Amino acid sequence: MELTVHIPTFRRPSAIDQCLAHLATQVCASAFEVIVGLDGPADATPEPVVPPSIKSRTRVTRLPRVGLIGVRRRLLELARGEIVLWLNDDVYAEQGLFDAHLAMHNGGAPRVVAGASQWMPIERLDLFDVLVQQTDLLFFRQPLPEHAEPFRTDYRNCYGLNMSFPRELAERAGGVPEMPESYGYDDLELVYRLARAGAEIWHTPHAVVTHDHRYRPKDVHRREYLLGRAAWHYAGFNPDFARDLFRREIRSEGELAYLREALHRERLDAERIERSFMALAGKPADAADATVLHLLAEHWVLLKRYLWRWGLLDAASGRPARWSLLQDLPLSDQL
Repeated sequence: MELTVHIPTFRRPSAIDQCLAHLATQVCASAFEVIVGLDGPADATPEPVVPPSIKSRTRVTRLPRVGLIGVRRRLLELARGEIVLWLNDDVYAEQGLFDAHLAMHNGGAPRVVAGASQWMPIERLDLFDVLVQQTDLLFFRQPLPEHAEPFRTDYRNCYGLNMSFPRELAERAGGVPEMPESYGYDDLELVYRLARAGAEIWHTPHAVVTHDHRYRPKDVHRREYLLGRAAWHYAGFNPDFARDLFRREIRSEGELAYLREALHRERLDAERIERSFMALAGKPADAADATVLHLLAEHWVLLKRYLWRWGLLDAASGRPARWSLLQDLPLSDQL
């Protein structure tokens, strides 16, 4: 069974070089190929350093600036392996990653396999680092560490930084769609369609990557705005997926009217929360126990919703991405 590894990259030359260096140490019983998708011109995304041991197995393709979703679409078209493994450029494969994924695809029904992700250690954690790493601030809650063996899960727990699936099934299900946005929901939506096409969804704790990405408050806040934009477009492409994920009709006139009113009414609270969360970066990591972390995450939900709604409404009205800190953008300019 041949494996094709897909790695999109944009403006992170040191990350993709480290990612490939870790792949070069993999001992795999099966054949594999690696395809790196360079997003944009060389002055933004230079050619990666491919280790000699995997040079003959690695293809590097450069695309015009199309964003993460566009790169993944093109890489799926180029794949030759029976199984496709999606990795991010800022994840480093732990030994046994390839074999652990392939073992889950041997025999039986077709499967989507979500691997495990652990955070790269940070020398001096601050309170925001702890909030990101120990709550579901960024991702749906991950499987508990006491799970020592693979188990069934659902599409909400499958992330493109470490997941695999059968190539032919993905092609039959429509592959990666053309999407005007460059970030958000592409992994979850594809897995939703694969499940509808008959795939089982599994998590395996044996397929591990280390995620080398230190999120800062601005990163997280911009991410929520972009997810709102992507939500609008995916709700048009796959209404059933959006209805299942968001539990409502986010493209309905009634919903849009509610969201516009919410932006008016909740702006002051959202701006206040934004200031308090920006201040968490730099506070000592031991400033909060588990209870306080939970309260901080719950407190952030209002701002999370606000930014997501803002992004969705901008996409609905055809406005280009224009995120900024709320304190820098008057409400009259936002609506």
